[in-house]
Amino acid sequence: MRSSFIKKTTCSILCLLIILSTAFCLAGCKTRTDEMADQEIYAEKQINAVNKKIAKCINTKDKKGLKSLFSKNAQEESEEIDNRISELISAFNGAKIKSVEGKEPGFSGDSNTQPINIYGFYTLNLSNGDKYVIWVDFCSMDDENKENVGLYMIEVINCTKDKLPSDFKWDGINNDKPGIFIHHIK
Repeated sequence: MRSSFIKKTTCSILCLLIILSTAFCLAGCKTRTDEMADQEIYAEKQINAVNKKIAKCINTKDKKGLKSLFSKNAQEESEEIDNRISELISAFNGAKIKSVEGKEPGFSGDSNTQPINIYGFYTLNLSNGDKYVIWVDFCSMDDENKENVGLYMIEVINCTKDKLPSDFKWDGINNDKPGIFIHHIK
């Protein structure tokens, strides 16, 4: 009788351990969908923060602040970045950026396969009622080359995408050059 009790107790303990270890394993596993959702949330938070900083620098005409958002490599490789920053700020003709709207950003890389590059088109709603389109491209993480972290490119058009001429060419996006590119569409 005692042997039967020991067998039942041992079997019960083993079953309980199997159930607990299975539960812990399942709780610790993330599906690919969960990982992608986490990366999308990360990318969206990062681009929202960068867009807010860009808007604040433009609204306050903070040239040094805007320049500091660019990565060291982009600052070195960009043609006349100081002049381009002045042009960007003056492109708004004194109007303030009230809000930034856009879809989820695109991104490449993750914390395991760096660098993490985040990019996307956004609509800038201005205080005078105008809407501009902005393309933002930046590196949020690169453990192997910290000089790449920061803005890579800002490209701005003084109208919405639907008002662009059919032959319009994006300078920076098409040429993959760092810096600031401004288009004035009449």
